[in-house]
Amino acid sequence: MLNITRGGTFGAAVAPEDTGPDDLELRGVPAGLPSPEELVKLHPDTPFLIAYSRISDDWRKHNKKKAAASAWAAGKGVANQHRRNDKNAARHGAIIVHRYTDNDLSASKRDVVRPDFLAMQRDLRRGYTPEGYRVDGVICVDQDRVQRTNRDWEDFVDALTLDSARRFYTPSGPMDLTEESEIIKTGVMAVVNKAESLKKKRRIRDWHQDRILDGLPHSGPRPFGWDDDRIHLRPAEADFLLWAIRERIKGKAVKTLCLEAKKRGLTGTRGGEIVPQTLTQMMTAPRVCGYRANRGELVLDDNGAPIVGVWETIATPEEWRAVCATFKDGSTYLARGSGTPRITGIPKTIKYLASSLLRCQRVLEDEVGDKKKERVCNNPMGGSKTNRSKRSPYNYTCHKCSRNAISGPMVDKQIELLLMAKLEKAQATYKAPEVVWPLEAQLKQKADKLAKLEAQWEADEISDEMFYRLAPKLETEVKKLRRERARFEMEARQGSEAPGDIMRKWKSGEYDLEQKRKVLFEVFAAIQVAPGEKGNKMPNPRRLTPIWKS
Repeated sequence: MLNITRGGTFGAAVAPEDTGPDDLELRGVPAGLPSPEELVKLHPDTPFLIAYSRISDDWRKHNKKKAAASAWAAGKGVANQHRRNDKNAARHGAIIVHRYTDNDLSASKRDVVRPDFLAMQRDLRRGYTPEGYRVDGVICVDQDRVQRTNRDWEDFVDALTLDSARRFYTPSGPMDLTEESEIIKTGVMAVVNKAESLKKKRRIRDWHQDRILDGLPHSGPRPFGWDDDRIHLRPAEADFLLWAIRERIKGKAVKTLCLEAKKRGLTGTRGGEIVPQTLTQMMTAPRVCGYRANRGELVLDDNGAPIVGVWETIATPEEWRAVCATFKDGSTYLARGSGTPRITGIPKTIKYLASSLLRCQRVLEDEVGDKKKERVCNNPMGGSKTNRSKRSPYNYTCHKCSRNAISGPMVDKQIELLLMAKLEKAQATYKAPEVVWPLEAQLKQKADKLAKLEAQWEADEISDEMFYRLAPKLETEVKKLRRERARFEMEARQGSEAPGDIMRKWKSGEYDLEQKRKVLFEVFAAIQVAPGEKGNKMPNPRRLTPIWKS
């Protein structure tokens, strides 16, 4: 005779505490269950139940370090619920014919979709599981596993009670949700569960807000540059991050900074390689200068000044604003997103120094009706590797007309000679400029106006409606002006560099490729490249004509 344990797994013992399946194995028909027809013959008077299990936060999915110390993988919480469902079903003389599992999914957030909860409702409406087993009820470890909102509970009850004989099982026993007393009791519980969910959210929000107002650091993994206490600096990481911020302000490419991190043997706080996107977030995080952020916004005190944390800082607020100004908003810590172009307006850095600075001067002929009209190609020329010559391992070529190419090393050498001569001449008459941001007074006026408006609102001198109507526009204007000021100061700091200093950094190798290209685009409007002579394979510098910027 077939050995059947009601409510449990057919032909198998319940999994022990220290081992178990993952959450995907806990979905569907229990192992060893007979076919629908055979089960009905064996147990004609036994209720057939579907079991639902849900957990909001499965930490084993997100915390690899803690999960490594556990014998269980992701799914421990929902597995425990299903084990209790098995025991309770057996205690009430029922058999579980299908398991539905939503692991790591909240029931209180509006934008969270619970696939198995929706599948369970569909099966309740038709009265059968996908495999054809009859459904006489639903079993859970608690009502709040099904719902945290009134709408969820009403939809579930409507689907369950399409057949008035079906019951809802909890550890206390079966409930008839068509009876008035049970409807009132479960309805009250639905309201209590919703209130408890809101209370829990408020407690968490208040806890975070209290930490912010006290200037305490974020919870979670330690940030790069700080020790595990998130207060004291970790010297090797902090020194690198300060160096990276200052070099980025000077114009170095983030990729170059990442290479330096690799040379120093540094990795991210979780052991991964430091890549440009990660380093961008590290450098532009407000914590580097002691500021606190919450939900993508700087946290300000009652006077509109940033709240300063208790942790040790890496950079000054001025350096933080300056490094943020070297990126578009989409890639900074306070406006996370995909990588965006630099604000300098210089073409994207590629492998070769003069790419896109060179302009093809080959004369082309276009047919206009019966006549031929001459025009200059004038398209940018880009660098490309070549194996034809050891003297010229790369060439600059016009990819538009494909009829003009020139030796890359020769071009780069001539451009450097032209640049050094220009800078040497400029150094003789150089005077450091006095730079003042022209909109400083406007920023102060807007910031003062916003602070006054907030003070009036706090003192109940203006209505909430007026405050929320006027404040957003002022806040947007103040943020925009502050970004423009930081960008202006960064560009002014770079633009005021003495020609002699530029020469020294260029020759010493302090500049990376992106910084060198930035200098070239500030000095040259373009460099024209005339076509070469047919049959002459010797590099000819006279083909280059510099167009200087005034």
